Amino acid sequence: MSTLTNNRLQALSDNVWLHFFQMGHFSSTGARPTVLVRGEGSRVWDQDGHEYIDGLSGLFTVNVGYGRREIIEAIGAQLSEIAYVSPFSFPSIPQIDLSARLAAISPTGPRSRVFLTTGGSDAVETALKLAKAYQRRRGFADRTKIIARRISYHGTSMGALSVNGVTSIRNGFGPLVPGARHVPLPYRYRCDYCALHSGCRGVCADEVERLIEFEGPETIAAIIMEPVQNSGGAIVSPPGYLQRIRQICDHYGIVMIVDEVICGFGRVGDWFGSTAMEVHPDIITCAKGITSGYAPLGATIVRDTIADMFVSENDADKFMHGITFGGHVASCAAALANLDIIEREHLLERSREMGAYLMRELEAAIGQHPNVGEVRGMGMFMAVELVRDRTTRESIAEERLMSWLSDQLKQRGLICRADDRLEPVIQLAPPLILTREEADRCVRIVTEAVHALGRKLGSTPAVFAINPPTETKTAVAAD
Repeated sequence: MSTLTNNRLQALSDNVWLHFFQMGHFSSTGARPTVLVRGEGSRVWDQDGHEYIDGLSGLFTVNVGYGRREIIEAIGAQLSEIAYVSPFSFPSIPQIDLSARLAAISPTGPRSRVFLTTGGSDAVETALKLAKAYQRRRGFADRTKIIARRISYHGTSMGALSVNGVTSIRNGFGPLVPGARHVPLPYRYRCDYCALHSGCRGVCADEVERLIEFEGPETIAAIIMEPVQNSGGAIVSPPGYLQRIRQICDHYGIVMIVDEVICGFGRVGDWFGSTAMEVHPDIITCAKGITSGYAPLGATIVRDTIADMFVSENDADKFMHGITFGGHVASCAAALANLDIIEREHLLERSREMGAYLMRELEAAIGQHPNVGEVRGMGMFMAVELVRDRTTRESIAEERLMSWLSDQLKQRGLICRADDRLEPVIQLAPPLILTREEADRCVRIVTEAVHALGRKLGSTPAVFAINPPTETKTAVAAD
C-alpha cells in the first residue's frame, strides 16, 4: 500500500493544488490529509488503512465501483494496439463503436451524432457553441443568449462558467461570456410560488417563458438544465416540468440542452435522466459515469436534425471546434467496457431498487428528526436537507458547519458531501453496486451524524430516538 512519506507531505504543502480547495489548510495548520490509495467495490482505503464507504462515488462518477478488471484490461488492450488517434483527422474503432452505442441508448434518437470530449465542462462548452452555431446556420445570428437555472452547476470553462448558476463560482472571473440568463429552479421544499398550495402549479416553468418574452425569443439560442439538479442537493424536476420546457423550446425555436453529466449512466435509475422523465432533448451533455471514472471522457450527443446542419460536402459547413484529447481511444475503450457492465449486471434496475431502499430507510431513521427538513432524490442520487427547526423550516447558518459535518461522517467511515450552496444538505450518491449491508451502514452513519448535529445545535430532545442506530464498527474512531 502506498505511504505518505515526509517528502510527499512536503510536496503536498508546496506543490499540489487541489480543485475548489484551500491548500493553506495543509500548509498553515499542519493538518494531516486523507489520501485515498485503494478501492474495491463501494469501499476505499486511505494511507493509514482506514476503510470508508464511498458514498459519493468519487464525485458522482464511479458508478460500477472500484477494482473492475474488465475496464482496466480494456484500457490496456487498446493502448497496446494504438495509444492515440487524432480526433481532428482520423476516426478510431473505439470512437466509432462508442458513438453508435451512445446513439442507440440516447433519447435524442438513433441517428444522433456524438462529439466526444475530455469531460463534463468540455461537453457543456461544446453544446453551447453548437447551439449558437446552429441558430446562426438557421439564419438567426442574434440568437446568442443561453437560459440556465439559478444555483445550477454546469462546469468551469468560460462558456460553461457563464451559464453556471452558482454566483460564488462565477464571481471574480469576469467579464464572462455575455448572454447568460438565469431562472428560478423548481425547488418544491422552499418554493415561493407554491408554498401555500398542495402541489406544484408549474409557475417556475412559466417564469422561463416570461423571461423569453422579456428578452425576445429572437435572442435566445438555448436552454440548459439538469433533470435532477445537483447543486442545492438532488433537486428533482417535478412531473411535467421538463415536458413544459420542451414545449417552450419547440414553440420559440430554442435548442433544449439537458445536462446529464451526473444524471447519466444509471445514476437516477435509467440510462439518462431524460429517459427516466420521458423527455426528448435536442442535445445531451454527459461525462463522469460514462467510464465510471476509469478514464477521462465526456460526450455531447446531438439530435440528427441539428447535427445535419453541419454535414455536407462543403468544408465551410463543418463545426469549427476540437479538443486534442477528446474521445481518446483508451477512454472510449473504458466506456465500452463500462457500458457492458451496466447492462450485464442490470445496474439501471439496481439503481432504482437500491435507491428506493436507501430513501425509505433514511426517511424511517431521520425523516422526523427536528433538524431534517426533507429527504429527496431519484435513483442512487439523494440528499437530506438540514434545518434549524423542522416545523418552521428555519435555515441553519452556522459557520464552518459543513466542514464539521463532513468530518463527523468521515470519522464514522462514510465519505459523502455536506454542502450549503443553497441550503445545508448531506448528499449521497454511492456506486450502483452498493450492497444492502453497505446501504444499512450508510443510513446508520448518517443517522449518527444528524443526531450529533442536533446535539451541537441544541435541538435534539433527549427522548428523540427512532430505532437508534446500532454501533458502527469502523477503523476510525467516531467522536
